[in-house]
Amino acid sequence: MRVLIACEFSGTVRDAFLKRGHDAMSCDLLPTESPGPHYQGDVRDILDGWQPVSFTAECDPDGEGWCQVRDCDIDSCNCIGPTQDGIEYIEKNGVLFGRSEIHPHWDLMIAHPDCTYLTCSAEWAYKDGPYHQKIKPETLVGKARRDARIAALDFVQLLLNAPINQIAIENPRGVISTAIQPATQYIQPYQFGHDASKITGLWLKNLPLLVPTKLIPGRILMQNGKSVERWANQTDSGQNKLTPSENRWKERAKTYQGWADAMAEQWG
Repeated sequence: MRVLIACEFSGTVRDAFLKRGHDAMSCDLLPTESPGPHYQGDVRDILDGWQPVSFTAECDPDGEGWCQVRDCDIDSCNCIGPTQDGIEYIEKNGVLFGRSEIHPHWDLMIAHPDCTYLTCSAEWAYKDGPYHQKIKPETLVGKARRDARIAALDFVQLLLNAPINQIAIENPRGVISTAIQPATQYIQPYQFGHDASKITGLWLKNLPLLVPTKLIPGRILMQNGKSVERWANQTDSGQNKLTPSENRWKERAKTYQGWADAMAEQWG
């Protein structure tokens, strides 16, 4: 299968599919943290099945109007157009992209759009002030934050409408379910071998529900006379233990390995 992992810089899901023999590539505005096929740029550039290439060609070696593409220095020939290797080429913003004329589109896309403006946290910031909280300089509030949420939802809809047969959108529980459509299912890392709790929604197109692979029970606490479960990433009150830091968002954005393996096994 040709598999696109959109909005992923860790390479976790991409590598799970590569390990199982699929043609998988990740894409993000950030560079990949794990060496492998990755397009650092806007996913809109490649939703139609394009992949960045670094080929060059011997222009029209047979005098028949074709180029013979080789894996070498791109500076010697402009190989846009028909070629003998069955690959179609285009150039976008100075980057060369190619796709097979026989298998032009992705078979599966798993996308992890940025959840900053899609979750239900910091709802106070979507209102117009005055605000009683101390606001960080980089935090959007009021109309700017509302506009950012609209843009984030438009991006999710763009991904759902991509010309790809099978699609999975992964995001924490939030406004996608109310503004676009309800999640197909919700999953937890403790259902897939991790001692952690983080309820996450999956919006699926032409894919089966993800089946849990290994249940990890939480520790039992008594609160108000009732027993509750907590996992290793949680405080007794249920909050995430991850302390505030410059890279906290990166740590929270990474896909659990158990989820990645289940996606590759069950959807691949």
